[in-house]
Amino acid sequence: DTSVLLIHGFGCSTTYWRRTITALTDAGYKVHALDLLGQGKSSKPGRADGIEISINLWAELVDLYMKDNMSADPSVVLSGNSLGSLIALAAATGDFISQGPKIVNEKIKGICMFNCGVGLNSRGIANEGGIAKKVIVNVIFIILNFLIFNNIGLLKYVLENVVTPELLKDTLKNLYVYEPENVDDELVDSFYLPAKDPGSPEALSQIYTNDPGATPMELHDTYKNTKLAEIPIHLVWGDNDVVTPLNGGVGQFYVELAADTSSKVSLDVVNSGHVPFDDNPNDSNGSMLRWLDHIESKA
Repeated sequence: DTSVLLIHGFGCSTTYWRRTITALTDAGYKVHALDLLGQGKSSKPGRADGIEISINLWAELVDLYMKDNMSADPSVVLSGNSLGSLIALAAATGDFISQGPKIVNEKIKGICMFNCGVGLNSRGIANEGGIAKKVIVNVIFIILNFLIFNNIGLLKYVLENVVTPELLKDTLKNLYVYEPENVDDELVDSFYLPAKDPGSPEALSQIYTNDPGATPMELHDTYKNTKLAEIPIHLVWGDNDVVTPLNGGVGQFYVELAADTSSKVSLDVVNSGHVPFDDNPNDSNGSMLRWLDHIESKA
């Protein structure tokens, strides 16, 4: 009876969940996947349309998607990758933008995360350290934002003239360390074509310059007496993940949580890069399915 809602990471789309969708449907699960606002095939409105991209906005959209498409489903597992994992956590708190009851609080049965990002942008790493690190990171981002990420014209030029299928293929192969050949034309197009949409430069600018939001550590601390602490959470982490490394702040936070027998957090490390479910689908999706079977049997 459990349905799974897949939430992609930065710059991605529903496409790269292809092997996960097959594994879940073959196992009898009902699967949903969405392209986040400003990403993939979704529309890309900007500030002129009253849109400020944030983790909380995307969490709100997850809840709205569930209301529109999953209201009849008895229970739902949220599953994310990188930034999508953080959105799943934020959605599970039920504390984002709108007031009133959230369907996610009624339906959520667990969260499966294929690694986890630190924030909307990398400025969130400032919250992993002390005051000195926070100051240094924020100064660096102020400079980068001024020179690059607030320059919509420059971003438009880069997306239109610098980003090519060949460049994307080479970049993605650095993230697919277990099976680089899984970086095929379908995957490359799922990154390349949305980058050419008229609203993509501003969407990219907002993601890099807007408030990074709460880190996973802050969410767990703030909502330690809520639904977030009551549901099982499973992580699948690539041992060669260079974007969100296991030995980084977020990775080590979850390693410690998983080692705590009083927590409901579990973690499997697989031979993979940043996209384990499409890079090493057998081990990664297999880990997810074993966890799903476990929480189903405990219901």
